[in-house]
Amino acid sequence: MDNSDGSAGSERRVQKRVEVTMPFHVRGIDAHGVEFEESTEAVQVSRRGLSFLTRRELKPLAVVTLLIPGRGPNRPGVGPTDFFTTAAVINIFKEGELYRVGLRFIGATLTMYSSETV
Repeated sequence: MDNSDGSAGSERRVQKRVEVTMPFHVRGIDAHGVEFEESTEAVQVSRRGLSFLTRRELKPLAVVTLLIPGRGPNRPGVGPTDFFTTAAVINIFKEGELYRVGLRFIGATLTMYSSETV
């Protein structure tokens, strides 16, 4: 799914995307049917999803599992917990040797620390 002109969907975006480097873990099955698990970093984040760079080719609509350390709900006396969720691959862009993968969280949303007004 290559949206190389970048215009598709940009006017419909509800959540603000934040350029950020945020470590997380992703697990799933790649486009070749191989199970994988990797630690990586998000390059853009919103309440409902994120994008990241990977060498793995993923299929559109594939479901992956994410763990984002310390970004879950605050627990009294404990502090922030880890954020666990599943996400669907919504877009894939080839960037040289890497793929930029856009994910949409399924169910859970991520607490953001900046304003999300457009």
